[in-house]
Amino acid sequence: MSDFGLLGSDGAFKANLMNLRNRRQEIIAANVANADTPNYKARRLEFEDVLRDAMPAHGELPMARTGANHLPAAITFPIDANLQEIETPIPKGDKNSVDLEQEMARQSANQLLYNYAAQSMGGQINQLRMIIQGNASQ
Repeated sequence: MSDFGLLGSDGAFKANLMNLRNRRQEIIAANVANADTPNYKARRLEFEDVLRDAMPAHGELPMARTGANHLPAAITFPIDANLQEIETPIPKGDKNSVDLEQEMARQSANQLLYNYAAQSMGGQINQLRMIIQGNASQ
């Protein structure tokens, strides 16, 4: 059994991804809420590069740990994100850097990608449930 629990490293990756997307959604909501606050600097949560670097290269098989004495996998979770403030104010005179249209577009994209990760995790859980119940098809 791996250190990642019953769903393995894929499940740990998806859970970490969903947590990061949830944090991003909260930050986007805070940006939207402060769109009219003078001197407010919009924030961004960036994590895609960190996730990409943590995953094995295309075509490489991920290492599976089937025994307690085996070497640990190179991927460790949770992967964190970089929180950045956006310094460039949009030209409305109050030195606020929130672009409401960009924030709404980011929110929509983030929500779609969160839903995709949640559906993927649900599919993995359903497969595990079928295996446990003995209903797995070949």
